[in-house]
Amino acid sequence: MDSASHRRESSDRPSIGQIIASCEYPRPRRASCLATSSEGTNTTKADCPVNQYSDVSMGAKRVLEANWREGRTAGGLVYGYTCPDAAKYPDQFFWDSCFHALTWSRLDPTRAMRELRSLGAAQQSTGMIGHTTFWQGPARASRAFTYNLLHPRAFQTATIQPPLLGWVWAEVAERAGDASFAEEGCAIVRRFHEFLDRERADADGLIGILQPDETGLDATPAYDEPLGWRSHPKLGFLALQAFNRRRDYDYRRVVAEGGFHATDVLVNTAWILGWEGLARLGQPGAATRAEQLTSSLVQRLYDPNAGIFFGEGPRGERLRVSTWAGLAPLALDRLPTDIGHRIVNEHLLNPRCFWLDYPIPSTAACEATFVPGSDRYLWMDRYWRGPTWLFSTWFILRGLLRLGYEAESAHLADRTLALIRQSGFREYFNPNTGEGMGARNFGVSTIAVECAAIAESGPDVRQAVA
Repeated sequence: MDSASHRRESSDRPSIGQIIASCEYPRPRRASCLATSSEGTNTTKADCPVNQYSDVSMGAKRVLEANWREGRTAGGLVYGYTCPDAAKYPDQFFWDSCFHALTWSRLDPTRAMRELRSLGAAQQSTGMIGHTTFWQGPARASRAFTYNLLHPRAFQTATIQPPLLGWVWAEVAERAGDASFAEEGCAIVRRFHEFLDRERADADGLIGILQPDETGLDATPAYDEPLGWRSHPKLGFLALQAFNRRRDYDYRRVVAEGGFHATDVLVNTAWILGWEGLARLGQPGAATRAEQLTSSLVQRLYDPNAGIFFGEGPRGERLRVSTWAGLAPLALDRLPTDIGHRIVNEHLLNPRCFWLDYPIPSTAACEATFVPGSDRYLWMDRYWRGPTWLFSTWFILRGLLRLGYEAESAHLADRTLALIRQSGFREYFNPNTGEGMGARNFGVSTIAVECAAIAESGPDVRQAVA
């Protein structure tokens, strides 16, 4: 397909309201099947979709239900969300909730809508929705010291996470067949995007970050060099936080006063997907904006010599560390196909880098910083330096299917299901052995159900995920 016809197809795609008005959504067939516990063992019979991963679907539902929290704040705000892990992460985390909602939409669309509405209810008057929202009371004392809070009893952290909300809201609205939910989301996402445009965007439209934890990939080695002694989770990271806290985590002010900042590939991929979603929600001009941002991403962060995307540091330097974030733009509908094929063939499918026994490793195995198992600095975990997290699987799977790699997408989905069946819904996994690590009953690992469903869609997946 040439680029002009691709643009016509994208701009002519009907909004969700038009789709809902013109068709009925089939309900999945259901039957009795075995549920899978968090440790991968079959336990009880329950109602679930009929497919080859019904065991994983029911295990996922058990995890999500166990992690569900609902109530009403003293101020009258009603909430319902899935905490990532009951013990380790009891609060609502922004991009975790986006992934929880995608899985819920396969199992219980009403819960998916409540999950996203809680993010919307937490939106500040500025339009911001922070990284973490503390619905059930202030942050725990053990976390308050290291969270990005303006004061210890803050309702929400003052930093962001990858802004995937627009795409997810559109997908949930379409699956639920609820036009009013789509309209509600359009208003919330539009205000959120206005905030990011106003407070974070550069002249080319790409948005910046203040700290590596805003990428969701807290200790990624991509920012080791520019941060040095302040990299996460070294003790100097507290100095970075203190600098930003004194400036109210105001991005423009931090940049003006010489603070660390960067332009991240994953954050901007999510930003573009958010605009693609906003277009599906019916926002005029959003599809054009997504196309413009994709061009900016390619022009600024794609390295044509290496054939992969790299982030940009505070001096405009290219941060040449190969992590899964450099593959994330594969998920973008408007990424040029020649770039996509090059990323897939030179990097993703390279068994020395990313195509390991249990892909996708968070850092390429060919990098000196790659650690496939647990990695610690003093007593603190250093995340995202090698293990496989299932956040990444969703992005990569979309890209493989969009580019026509059906066999490879099926393999990725199969290996993801194998991880869950072997180790349960752990927080992250050794990409060589499949050993589970970190939190147990981790909500985002239920995205394996979403990934299996997408892969099962086969050649027609583009219309389901584009």
